[in-house]
Amino acid sequence: MIGYEKLINKTEDYIEENLTEKITLDMLAKYLNISKYYYHHIFSKNSNETIKEFITRVKMERSAIYLVVNKSISITNIALKYGYNDSSSYNKAFKKFFGVNPTQYRKARIDKQ
Repeated sequence: MIGYEKLINKTEDYIEENLTEKITLDMLAKYLNISKYYYHHIFSKNSNETIKEFITRVKMERSAIYLVVNKSISITNIALKYGYNDSSSYNKAFKKFFGVNPTQYRKARIDKQ
């Protein structure tokens, strides 16, 4: 049986390697070679977020860094890079996570530099 810390590390590795893809519970469970029900249970029990929330958080955090570091890349291209179908769905997820849209976030961070 896989330990929780190893489970989280392997989950993080998989997400990092597949940031540009849509990642699902089924995909992660298959990668870890464990039941999706067991995986969901053990992950949720030992963390303060669901697997979906964890995936979203990692993607949002990485995309926010990318957004500021790569000022010349459009929001649409960043949305596509991080597995969103369009900039509208990315904008909605980003605003829900950070409280501002990607354009506002980028501007505020660049202005601080």
